Amino acid sequence: MKLLHVLAQLPSKTGSGVYYSNMIEGFKKYNHEQKALFALEDSYDWDILEKEDQYPLIFKSKALPFPIVGMSDVMPYESTTYSSMTEEMIHTWIGAFKDKLLNIKKDYKPDIIFAHHLWILTSIVREIFPETKIIGICHNTDLRQCDLNPQIKEKYVRNINDLDYIFSASEEQKHEIKKVYGLDKKKMIAVGGGFNQDIFYIPDKKHKSDKIKLVFCGKIDPSKGIYELVEAYKELDLDGVSLDIIGNPDENNKKKIENHIKNDTSIRLYNVKNQIELGDELRKKDIFLMPSYYEGLGLMAIESLACGLYVISTEIEALKTLLGKEIEDSGIIKYVPLPRIYDIDKPVKEDLPKFKEDLKEAILFQVNNVKEKKECHKKMEDKIKDFSWEGLVGKMNDIIDSIINK
Repeated sequence: MKLLHVLAQLPSKTGSGVYYSNMIEGFKKYNHEQKALFALEDSYDWDILEKEDQYPLIFKSKALPFPIVGMSDVMPYESTTYSSMTEEMIHTWIGAFKDKLLNIKKDYKPDIIFAHHLWILTSIVREIFPETKIIGICHNTDLRQCDLNPQIKEKYVRNINDLDYIFSASEEQKHEIKKVYGLDKKKMIAVGGGFNQDIFYIPDKKHKSDKIKLVFCGKIDPSKGIYELVEAYKELDLDGVSLDIIGNPDENNKKKIENHIKNDTSIRLYNVKNQIELGDELRKKDIFLMPSYYEGLGLMAIESLACGLYVISTEIEALKTLLGKEIEDSGIIKYVPLPRIYDIDKPVKEDLPKFKEDLKEAILFQVNNVKEKKECHKKMEDKIKDFSWEGLVGKMNDIIDSIINK
């Protein structure tokens, strides 16, 4: 089968970028012919496919003299926001992707196109390939863009209803897609998310350390609850416990997080180069914290479970549904109720004291589990493996086989 993968961002460093790359890597097992269109900048090198199978669109170049346009307002690399784009920039962006897709169409006749994000580029893909089976992949940030930039949606996102199928992260997300785009739910398939089992796995021997190591990994941004987490952690003042913050904040958030940390030597802020380094770092830790106010799925929580960590997460409905009651009841993950939320990812200020108290209680609960050396993970190991990319792409492959053979 001939597959084309399309993404308007860097094929790494964000949830959707990692999803895109892992999907392509996973499909290699089935010997499909694959080609990929994606955005690049700053001499970034991507090696999942051979160069002749890549169609990169270079930003910060003569043709596109601005950074990659990000689906989130805060990206882990230099980016442009959709809300800041002028009409000229949008037309330049659309024209560049259209030209690239038309060139691909001359060279390659895909059986299936996977178009990531239900947004402008996916709309263009449907326009350029009217006869090809197209599966749109929702990453939730696309639905958020619809809320943030309704005028852009109205003007430039026209063909989402004409997609053949949509892969959603969860059953809950189907309701959101229907609300935003009016799509028939029969076109939607909940596939969940996957972790790379070659990168995220339980070590043969757990690290030995005098400290219990907590870790946050993600965007350093208010929507991720990082500042409330640091405040809650510092208020606990636990002996023999440390907190590592892995991320690459922009200048504003770097100053803010450093101000929150101040002189607390038990907190460390640093970044990792790639997913492989991240997996290595996670295996050195004990507890992963995801206090986010908004997540499409919360894949980092699953990757951390796969590395043998205990997890603390806000009540992300898609994550709770995917992992299920048995994993929740095992104690390896502890959910914290969300404060009231407005504008998708902003907490109501009056709810934050209660939220921080709940965070502190969850930290103490999981620290106690680590101290008691409970063997919860061994019982859940096989269940967690079901959420690997191997399992997810196997499910996707069955779906596209059935689509082509209809």
